[in-house]
Amino acid sequence: MKKTVQARFIKTAVQPKDYPVIRSQSGTILPEIAVVGRSNVGKSSLLNHLFEAKHLVKTSATPGKTQHLNFFTMNDEIAFADLPGYGYAKVPASVKKEWGPMVRAYLEKRESLKLILFLLDVRRIPNDEDLQFLEWVLHNEKAVILVITKIDKVNQKELKQNTEKILKELNLMNLHYLYYSVPKNRGRKELMNMIQDALQDEEKQE
Repeated sequence: MKKTVQARFIKTAVQPKDYPVIRSQSGTILPEIAVVGRSNVGKSSLLNHLFEAKHLVKTSATPGKTQHLNFFTMNDEIAFADLPGYGYAKVPASVKKEWGPMVRAYLEKRESLKLILFLLDVRRIPNDEDLQFLEWVLHNEKAVILVITKIDKVNQKELKQNTEKILKELNLMNLHYLYYSVPKNRGRKELMNMIQDALQDEEKQE
């Protein structure tokens, strides 16, 4: 019998002082996974798909809508932080200016952060903002999984060619990646397995 996913919204925060301390029922602090990517890359849709919930994570047709960190839990085992998307031209300059310090503070100060899901749209070559974010991740020595989203928007030939371009631009050895499509219901099982493996590796290193 399939296990029912129990996911909960915990809190919205901006400053480190407002981050929630997320514990399991036994009192241990849950390992946290951050979900990051450009505006409209599909972060909210992916989280709802992982949580098997349609509306727990609010989605918007307007890119750049999320401007805070939103925290969730899954099965009293893992915490998730949905970070605001970046790179949308119509977001006010003041909001863009706040994004960098907010995300840097989270990466540097969030001790329970164990893994980052870095989402890239298969139709978009990584730009300077993507590369800058990845540089922050590596500087802070965080484990990362590249999730290539919206693969239902391309054919097999384009999928192969675009993946090669993305990986070449990122120029990283041993970067774990997988394909994801919410409409095609593809990638959830594989991503959950990769998450479990990554969290176990992090636990061993500690």
